[in-house]
Amino acid sequence: MPSIHNVALAGASGPIGTATLSALTSANFTVTVLTRLTSNTRLPSSVDVVAVDYTSLTSLTSALRDMDALVCTVGYAGMASQRLLIDAAIAAGVKRIVPSEYGSDPADAKARTLPVFQDKVAVEKYVKEKTSGTMTTYTLLCNNQFFDWDLENNFGINIKERKMEIFDGGEHVYTATPLSFVASGIVGVLMNSLETKNSVVRLHGTSMTQNKLLSLVQKFTGTDGWDLKHVRSDEREKEGYEKLQENPGEFYGWAVPMLQAATFGEGFGNDFSMKHDNKLVGLEDLGEDTVAAIVRERV
Repeated sequence: MPSIHNVALAGASGPIGTATLSALTSANFTVTVLTRLTSNTRLPSSVDVVAVDYTSLTSLTSALRDMDALVCTVGYAGMASQRLLIDAAIAAGVKRIVPSEYGSDPADAKARTLPVFQDKVAVEKYVKEKTSGTMTTYTLLCNNQFFDWDLENNFGINIKERKMEIFDGGEHVYTATPLSFVASGIVGVLMNSLETKNSVVRLHGTSMTQNKLLSLVQKFTGTDGWDLKHVRSDEREKEGYEKLQENPGEFYGWAVPMLQAATFGEGFGNDFSMKHDNKLVGLEDLGEDTVAAIVRERV
């Protein structure tokens, strides 16, 4: 497969987008950032910036001419808009599309049923269908959670207020992967384009349990004053469905409970320790010292 040099990045201003932009430029890819026509986002002077109309196939296709790869790092609000990006990438002859996945294993049957992932599942099906028989290929990249971002944003644990909800006893092993690791994985996918063609690439930063995480955090905070609540992932999942029925327009009200269950709970295929593709993209699991440093920096 021809090598990849020119990369278009859609969604560069969010957490994973910022990390990915840094990783791509550090790896000496020529990066073009796609922004909305109304965007005021400040980006490094070393990258090209093209303002596009995300509702126009013509605008997107023009912007993707001469691009070797399209990497999407859009958030939940932009998931559905990827369909037109995919159409444009194929029309422009882009060789590789990396849709915005970066979460639960897309091959896990239980995770796929959750409404919070339905846009991702739809995009996955769309990119497979649309690229079939064309010169354009795809890679779906998943990592279960953004370990550092979740610590900073109280997802799973609130360090400042010393609160934590512990799912299913806290001993279930799940994959925890920091943003920079995911960004490096994207670089690895593009550098190993033949090996990652039309496949799911699973990244595994480290094996974590909630009890282990609590112990790591308490090494720096102490054990006093913590409010620990034990919950069941199936009950939290049910809570998400109930909130979805009550108020479907309140996205985070029902999405967060589902994400919590899928990220920390049993039965969602969220432990990649025995099925990851780190070596394929030139990565190694994080050492214990690195994991501890990530925690310490956020306490």
